[in-house]
Amino acid sequence: MAERITRVREKLTDYRDDYWACGKCKMCQSINVQKVTSARFSYNCPCGTKYRFESYYAAGMLEIARAITNLEYEPSEITAKIIYSCNLCGLCQEMCFPLKSLHPTRIIQLMREKAVLEGWGPPPAHKRMIEDTESFDNPWGYKPGFKGEAVSGKGVKNILEERAENLFFVGCALAASDEGREKLDAAFKVLNACGIDFGVLGSNEPCCRSFSLAVGDRDSFEDKAAENIELFESTGAKTIITSCPHCLQVFKDEYSKLMDMPVRHITEVIASAVGKKALSPTKEVKLKAAYHDPCMLGRWCEIYEPPRAALSAIPGLELPEFVRNLENSWCCGAGGGVPLADNDLAVWTAKERLTEAGAVGAEAVITACPHCHSHLSKNGDMPIYDFCELIAMSL
Repeated sequence: MAERITRVREKLTDYRDDYWACGKCKMCQSINVQKVTSARFSYNCPCGTKYRFESYYAAGMLEIARAITNLEYEPSEITAKIIYSCNLCGLCQEMCFPLKSLHPTRIIQLMREKAVLEGWGPPPAHKRMIEDTESFDNPWGYKPGFKGEAVSGKGVKNILEERAENLFFVGCALAASDEGREKLDAAFKVLNACGIDFGVLGSNEPCCRSFSLAVGDRDSFEDKAAENIELFESTGAKTIITSCPHCLQVFKDEYSKLMDMPVRHITEVIASAVGKKALSPTKEVKLKAAYHDPCMLGRWCEIYEPPRAALSAIPGLELPEFVRNLENSWCCGAGGGVPLADNDLAVWTAKERLTEAGAVGAEAVITACPHCHSHLSKNGDMPIYDFCELIAMSL
């Protein structure tokens, strides 16, 4: 059997000093005061802002962690409902860590792992996601072979049959729907225009298991991730390129402990090509659109400037910024499995983001995450553009 990702597994009690030190200062409830420009868009926590109970903010969840590990009460279905209402967007940690060096988002992740191990979580919808991932190697229960169908006839290399410098990891989201496959076509078009040598795994591409990790099922994540690393390294590719920030984050933060292959997001690749004049968007795109920083691409992987640099090269494109942008970006609502556990909260979060887009004068939103794109598109009338689609429109 392949080696596990972590030899020494982190536990909730490893962060005991963090949740005992939390002084309930409320920094996890608002954008940094030095960067707030609008009281209306100063909030930073979707579940806390919607429900207005302390337990739904990071400080309340840290108190729950303290009480559980101090054996003050038995966690229940209500406890699970609270901790699975978090999008794992990381904005509370973005506020807290520079000031107090606390890790609220990590603590919420570890509470979910504890919930799975002890059986008081996750909620039923997430249990179904775990079961589908085990049965079909994807969290939505799509039948095997759907990734092969997504790349069939696209004229791209099968990297298991033909060597390539880069492995393009398609991901479940882009392969699963007609809408996703249109974005995939755009990604292939732009990569080819950049002169990038790449191949795909087709039907042999596994799930990265990022959503298993998000809901707290670390055991099955680690077993599969170790197998995935062996497959990736067997291709002989030097680099992995991915379009999905969730895949990117889990490869960089988890797989990299054992995998000797750098991982790049497609926005980094395209921005580099634009900077080197290997790609020149020349067709005018008359549009006023705000770029939405996906949580996993921005806060988790700290990729902010590459997508903006590439989009700025498109003639005619105006890019007003969200009030909550860069490291302070408001979540789209799709993260952490929240749409399955609490769809009302997920929809409310998306509508809040689209309201903010209108407030800064944007006619549309651009994002570089298929999950953000899909979720925002479903929950408003404003046009939502995929990053690669917009670049392709200008070629």
